[in-house]
Amino acid sequence: MSLFAHLEWKAEQILEQLRRGYSIPALSQVYEVPEEHLEERIPRWRQTYGEQTP
Repeated sequence: MSLFAHLEWKAEQILEQLRRGYSIPALSQVYEVPEEHLEERIPRWRQTYGEQTP
């Protein structure tokens, strides 16, 4: 599975973790991806999944 596909599969989980207070740097370590990859995708995920900005 590609990195992009893996992150897309985990998008809702990542958004929930952000809502619970995890930081992007912490999540980048958990998912072993550069912070920039998360920062690029999070706004689109919020729009796609209806996530409200905390």
